[in-house]
Amino acid sequence: MSSLNKRHPGFYPSDLKLCQRVFDQVCSDRKLDPKSSEPDVQRLAATVFSLFENGCSNETELLESFRRTRQ
Repeated sequence: MSSLNKRHPGFYPSDLKLCQRVFDQVCSDRKLDPKSSEPDVQRLAATVFSLFENGCSNETELLESFRRTRQ
């Protein structure tokens, strides 16, 4: 379960680490440079956080969300 909730908005360090791992993995899968300022990479980062904030709060679930959209 996510440590993010309405009364305490923000991300805990563990949340950020999880989102970073997912972002790095998806970048690798899609052969994107995670340090790039390209719009695709920026959208990907925003999508990771958006999914997390909307309840997709574990690594497997987040990765599967991205894999489903690529099929």
